[in-house]
Amino acid sequence: MHNNPLQTAVIFAGGKSSRMGQDKALLPFGDSSSMAAFQYKKLQPLFQSVYLSAKTDKFDFDAPVLLDRYPESSPMVALASLFETLDTEAALILSVDMPLIGASDIEKMRTYYYQQSQPDILIAQSPRGAEPLFGIYRSTILPQIQALLRQNIHKMGALLNRVQTKQLSFTDSGHFANVNTPQEYQAIRL
Repeated sequence: MHNNPLQTAVIFAGGKSSRMGQDKALLPFGDSSSMAAFQYKKLQPLFQSVYLSAKTDKFDFDAPVLLDRYPESSPMVALASLFETLDTEAALILSVDMPLIGASDIEKMRTYYYQQSQPDILIAQSPRGAEPLFGIYRSTILPQIQALLRQNIHKMGALLNRVQTKQLSFTDSGHFANVNTPQEYQAIRL
């Protein structure tokens, strides 16, 4: 195990994007060719290793991709694939469709994680509720994830209720805007 368990970040970019009508990970954002590239550039200076998690390597830039090891599309599949593939004690998870999460938000999460004796899962709590796709997850939860997947349970809440989960409150809901529809994309496009 590593002395610093937070050397790894993973951008979850394997969703179906059904409400968007096209793959939101590949939509242009800010000064980047895609939201995936935007998130990758943001995380690179903060972590030793940054990965994209998806069903296929669909990206137009050079970055390591963690391919899903299960046919279903869900964050649980991405988590299982992450910890079955990488030898890392813990990883920061960030959804590709939450581009307004900033470096200061990430540092706040990292600091709190160490202050709380590294719980199994630490997720953000925004004014709109729990934000499980911005959090820190430890590899010790892999058996629980695998057990849930064997039961065809893909709800993140089921996992959060089975392991030691802490939440860190954030007061600015604007940072947690996520892009699910064309209207939401236009509203937050930089």
